Amino acid sequence: MPQKAFFSYVALLGMILLVSCQGPQEEENKLTPEEVEKMVEEAYFHTFPIVENYKAIYAFYVDKTSPRYQPMNKLVHSAVLYTPEDKFVVSPNNDTFYSTATLDLRSQPVVIKVPEIKDRYYSFQFISLVTDNFAYVGSNSTGTDENIFVITPPTFNGELPEGVKQIAAPSEIVSVIGRTGVNVDDPEDIEKAKQTQSQYELGLMSEFYPEFQAKSVEPINFPSYQESDKENQRYFELLNFLLQYTKPNEKDAQIIGSYEVIGVRPGEGYPFYEENPEYREAILSGIKKGIEKIESSSKNLGKVVNGWTMFPLGEYFGDNFTARTNIAKIGIYANSPFEAYYPLAFVDGDGEILDGSNTYAVTFPKGELPPAKYFWSLTMYDNENQLLVENSINRYSIGDRTKGLKTSPDGSLTIYFSHQEPSQGKDNWLPAPAGGFNVMMRIYGPEDKVLDGTWKPAPIRKI
Repeated sequence: MPQKAFFSYVALLGMILLVSCQGPQEEENKLTPEEVEKMVEEAYFHTFPIVENYKAIYAFYVDKTSPRYQPMNKLVHSAVLYTPEDKFVVSPNNDTFYSTATLDLRSQPVVIKVPEIKDRYYSFQFISLVTDNFAYVGSNSTGTDENIFVITPPTFNGELPEGVKQIAAPSEIVSVIGRTGVNVDDPEDIEKAKQTQSQYELGLMSEFYPEFQAKSVEPINFPSYQESDKENQRYFELLNFLLQYTKPNEKDAQIIGSYEVIGVRPGEGYPFYEENPEYREAILSGIKKGIEKIESSSKNLGKVVNGWTMFPLGEYFGDNFTARTNIAKIGIYANSPFEAYYPLAFVDGDGEILDGSNTYAVTFPKGELPPAKYFWSLTMYDNENQLLVENSINRYSIGDRTKGLKTSPDGSLTIYFSHQEPSQGKDNWLPAPAGGFNVMMRIYGPEDKVLDGTWKPAPIRKI
């Protein structure tokens, strides 16, 4: 059911009157183009994760011509790792097999069943329409035992079968990302990971419990999407469509409600643009400035330690709306820090931009590898698009499970980054593009010294 009611009470009365009141002071109180431009910029920055989320939802679950199309409420497994050909999600991981689904909870809850898994890391991440990570199932969160979970919509108030565990969703459309750890250099482990995936079950409540009575709902008429939509007024059409299917937290709802004066209204298209020709230039300019603000802000995710930008610690995301937007831009669907942590390097230890025309090295002294309970990796991305980098040895990440890594006589481990093969050879080489690049470190199951902020990653040095 659309959630328009959740927004109406939070709209700022004074601002609403600026555009809705009738009388002799209407022109006097009317928003100026400059005020509209500023509000559009702020609204764009604040709501960007919602529309960016739709980019993947559309490609995977709406566009039937897409090679990655899959129906909603079905769990689809991918037993291959991401490559440079995968362009739908920025900063993809290259460490796990994925099992993905988008849920439409309007008519009934969805059940997910997981088996006992003791031989490898796994997780299921539950993401709301605004991209909050609102729940986890897996090795690090709920343990290794067999379990049954039920994901319920915001309006659900019914009873659930005995023995199931409820996961209350804050939106009627939910993304689910399952990750199953795999060592791709080990054929036997690949088969074991596939067997683990085959034991996951996901489906509508009535499929598992036939006595459950589902509500009757109309199919959703999803709008089309193309990347250029984020550069014009179409952005707000998509935003208004999506807002009707979520229940933001109180502070988020208040902020989004304040944008009603510039036409942000759940489920209502975006007539504000056509009805106010005097604001059209201001709206487009505000969108441009919003894009520029995100570009700038996303390069300052957190404090920089030895050249590594440390992702914010704590909840993902609650009221931390700036972090929500920054991460949607640089690595949407990032795990919450307690599940996996992501130091990100755009610069070397001296603060110079990383460039593939140079050769770099990062050295982990003996006993000082990234502190992970499960495993760690380094993944290479092109600055131009934040995607994986095509290279001659088809290596897109490197880490503790990479076969053939060579340690130094003193027990340290050095990884090399460059476009051309370094003089040290291929064993410890992670190929870079010819130009600017960035490296993301992934620490699965980070130890306490990561989560309390005391751990410092080794710097990348130009050699």
